[in-house]
Amino acid sequence: MSEMDIPIEIPSDTLEGSKDKIIKLITPEGYCYVIGIDDLILDRLRASEYWSDARSLEWARYLIYSQFESIDLTYMREVASKEDPKLAARFEQEYQWVTLHMFK
Repeated sequence: MSEMDIPIEIPSDTLEGSKDKIIKLITPEGYCYVIGIDDLILDRLRASEYWSDARSLEWARYLIYSQFESIDLTYMREVASKEDPKLAARFEQEYQWVTLHMFK
């Protein structure tokens, strides 16, 4: 088996997010299932909001920017607002930041 330069995080056996958003990622060695981009962005925003993790904020912004056309805003807003008004506000703040600063 060859090595791949891909970071992997396996935090627990419980999925934080929608099973409908899981992606089947095909690699030269086979396939694996990964969390959907919308849930990954929300996960990074949680780390930023609740643990003041600056690196997670950078990742959330980059992911919003790089996947701008494919993220599901309705889903993300719904999940964030149901979970915590602070998370919903953080998502809106960072979405605005990306649109103002990264599309120049």
